[in-house]
Amino acid sequence: MKYTDAHAHVFEPGLPLANVRRYAPEYKATKEMFANQLDSHEMQRGILIQPSFLGTDNSYMIDAIDTYPDKLYGVAVIEPNVDFDVLRELDKHNIIGIRLNLYGKEIPDLSTPVWQQCLSYIRELNWHVELHIDACVLPRLITPLLEAGVKVVVDHFGKPNIEDPLGDEGFQYLLKQGNTKRVWVKVSACYRLGGFEKGLEIAKNLLPHLLNSFGPRRLLWGSDWPHTQNESTMTYDRAYEAMNELIGSDIREDILSTSVDELIYL
Repeated sequence: MKYTDAHAHVFEPGLPLANVRRYAPEYKATKEMFANQLDSHEMQRGILIQPSFLGTDNSYMIDAIDTYPDKLYGVAVIEPNVDFDVLRELDKHNIIGIRLNLYGKEIPDLSTPVWQQCLSYIRELNWHVELHIDACVLPRLITPLLEAGVKVVVDHFGKPNIEDPLGDEGFQYLLKQGNTKRVWVKVSACYRLGGFEKGLEIAKNLLPHLLNSFGPRRLLWGSDWPHTQNESTMTYDRAYEAMNELIGSDIREDILSTSVDELIYL
């Protein structure tokens, strides 16, 4: 049994940045720092998520994974017209999926030939597609992804409207995807739901519904370290404490261990 932090980032100043970006931190969050956080919080594995501000240059993340190949996995950012050989090479470095962080970007048409070809590669590699966008957009993405036969991971409780999260039609659509057994949801970064205190209360209200639809073996927890754009108020300790408050001991093993195993190997 290996407990896993399923959402974190590594970077440092001076790396090549994406031409289009909303944010770029001026501090470092290195592989050694993250490995220390894992060890200090009884986590045996971590899944690194390529930061959007680094674009499709996944080399810094790959270097971190190669340093700790028995500890780290990764989710890359790619262009949809990427060559299959490039993806196969990434696969050799514990890459298990691609991320679509669509904030500030045009929502892609996943039915186009270029995307259909890309998704066929993802399916052949047994990777997943991770979605970071508001819940209202999820139906436009999850449906074609499932039709393409790929696994789907949805970030941060699905990012429903914080004024009426349970009434959000996108979140209600997400709950209906539990029976597909091909969708996972991250119960992570509650502070991105309107701040830490409000977000934690929202998370406590959402979790029973997510458990009812997905069960603990389709939910993932991640620290979201180093908490980009929330560095002044968030720490790994605080994220870990929130996890312990949110996730009961009866379901912790399924969420922190079994769910990740099934995502990677199923």
